[in-house]
Parts: sequence; C-alpha cells; structure tokens
Amino acid sequence: MAYATDESAVIRENLTDAGFSPESIESMMKMLDEQNKTALKKLIAEQRKKLLSYIHLYTSQLDCLDYFTYTINKRR
Repeated sequence: MAYATDESAVIRENLTDAGFSPESIESMMKMLDEQNKTALKKLIAEQRKKLLSYIHLYTSQLDCLDYFTYTINKRR
C-alpha cells in the first residue's frame, strides 16, 4: 500500500488496480512527467472500454444463468 504522500506510488498503485501492465504503467508515468494528457486520456479511455466490455460479457452470462435457473424452477 502506497503512502498518500508519495504521489507517484499512489498513481502506480491505482493504475495497477485498474489492470494496467507494468510496461503500460511505466509508459504512462513518462507521459505524466511529460504532461502528455492527450495520450494518457486515450490509454485510460481504452482500458475503460475494455473493462466495460468484460462487464457486459459477464452480465450477459449471468442473465443466461438466471434464465436457466428460472426455466428449471418453472419445470417443477
């Protein structure tokens, strides 16, 4: 766990928790140092889109399980 006073460590931990690879994090930290906000925002948006697609996939799978459970219960 990073100390709140170590901004770089906090950012790295946040990016790790968001699912970025160590290589991506290093690249993003460099972009941050260079104040390349456009590139950073693009990478963040891409990761968000990727994670959201997983959520949609898993939601669909849960819906299928719920429907199957409903069907089983209805047959009794």
